[in-house]
Amino acid sequence: MSNMPSNRSGQSFVEYALIIILFAIVLLSILLILGDDLRSFLNDLLQTWFPTQGGAMIALRLFA
Repeated sequence: MSNMPSNRSGQSFVEYALIIILFAIVLLSILLILGDDLRSFLNDLLQTWFPTQGGAMIALRLFA
């Protein structure tokens, strides 16, 4: 076979980094688009599960 050193590990590292960056961009885009709807949904859900006033405060602390 070839005795030339293989430089494939650097290439795969760059490919994984690009995939992670793309995933982060998509996730941030989704959160920016659905952020307010998601916050209100979770507030309603927590108010249903924990009917005291503390339920809404938990959700506000989670997504503030």
